[in-house]
Amino acid sequence: MHRLLGIDAGKSVVRTALIRTAYRRVFVEALGEVAVTDAVSEAEAIRAAVGLIRPDAAAIAISGERSFYRRLDLPAAAQKEVENVLGFELEATVPFEMEDAVFDYRLLRRPPGVETLPVFAAVARADDVRERIAVVKEALGFEPERVALGAVALANLEAVMPELASPPLTAGAGGPIAILDLDHLTSEIVILSGGEPVFARTLSRGTAGLPGTAPALARELRQTLAAWRNLGGEPLAGMYLVGGGATAQGAEVFLQAQLGLTILPLPVPRLEGLTAEQATALPRFAKAVGLALGLTPKTKGFNLRKGALEAERSYPFLREKIPILAGLGTVIALSFGFSIVAELRTLNAERELLLASLATASHDILGEETSDPEKARELLEQGPGAADEDPMPRVDAFDVMVQLSKAVPKEITHDVVELDVNRGHTTIQGVVPSVSDAQIIADHMKEHRCFRDVKITRTSQFTEGKHKYVLELDLRCEDKKKKKTGAADAADSASAGASDKPEGSR
Repeated sequence: MHRLLGIDAGKSVVRTALIRTAYRRVFVEALGEVAVTDAVSEAEAIRAAVGLIRPDAAAIAISGERSFYRRLDLPAAAQKEVENVLGFELEATVPFEMEDAVFDYRLLRRPPGVETLPVFAAVARADDVRERIAVVKEALGFEPERVALGAVALANLEAVMPELASPPLTAGAGGPIAILDLDHLTSEIVILSGGEPVFARTLSRGTAGLPGTAPALARELRQTLAAWRNLGGEPLAGMYLVGGGATAQGAEVFLQAQLGLTILPLPVPRLEGLTAEQATALPRFAKAVGLALGLTPKTKGFNLRKGALEAERSYPFLREKIPILAGLGTVIALSFGFSIVAELRTLNAERELLLASLATASHDILGEETSDPEKARELLEQGPGAADEDPMPRVDAFDVMVQLSKAVPKEITHDVVELDVNRGHTTIQGVVPSVSDAQIIADHMKEHRCFRDVKITRTSQFTEGKHKYVLELDLRCEDKKKKKTGAADAADSASAGASDKPEGSR
């Protein structure tokens, strides 16, 4: 739940509305009104109107006299670059440089058959926006989340007054409606179509000077409505009156006669906690309520806190809830600590189980019980089978073929008829030009350390100018192990003399 504050700071009166939102419901907590003349300054008036309740976020509006509304039609191709293009388009329509300005915009519904992109924009000087921010910070101690514009904030009332999007049938179904904010010195009007703001203007006259200034006020209103029609706007279905002058005696009858419009009663808002006294005074606080509703996600107004003026999203309520957040953080930290301790206990139990299994396995396999992994690794390296010879042959048929290819000189033409390797004995049948060539090959084969008893067993005439030879050898490599001394040496020598086991396989 968030407390949202709307500040309608006029030239003569400051009105505030504090609402609370929760689960799509809106509650009214307080409405405040203080005359600026009764306070030392505007900031003091805001502080007095808000009272002691501290909101979570606030919104204030800049006067329409210090801002500009523009309706522009951009090429449809510029839809993805509206913000960049709009700055150049607005620069030609305002009396100051855009480097010193901030603006916001809304894309309007495109009428059928229209290729251009209608845009409703608002622009103001950055210094004027900073002044509004500074006033709220001076009054409340924090900056406002939004700086809205004039009467456009009244469009946010549609969230609690759905009738603003679809006026009564008696007023002209489907047509746009206007909301006129009658203040003491100025007046502001916004036109809504389907609940969306499409046109707005600020008038230089209010209720001050009535009834003498009534004709001039009516003239400005007629000019405003004519400007709306010149833009292609549809006839209005009706008008709602809000603000301090909404309850002025005879205002509805006078405006209805002068403008030819039906003055509609303000719809009953879907606000909870609204007292009878607050309901009666609600038209005066309509703009303040609209500003507060603009702080909800579904806002329909403008926000001039853009670029360098963009509000930091750090609501004051976070600071108020630091104790709760600290408590939650402590609970999370403790839970994490307990989880770590439980995990460590589980790992320790698993380690003890693995060490016990290692001790049992080392006793059964290595003959010595140990639970030290390093000791078990040493026993494994020194244990049974550690000194066993590698079962893979040290030389095989591929080695014979490689050595044979090396043994044949380049100048000798040599053909292999058959190469047979069986249980360490190799037989090579080849064809060479002469018997001496075969002997040269045999001599080269003897150079390999694993070839034993290399000899040519027979030769024969193969064809004219060629001889066939048969070369036999044994595959047996020398043992590279260190020679043992004493009785071990004698035993090894006797064993070697008794029988030489062939090494190698096909």
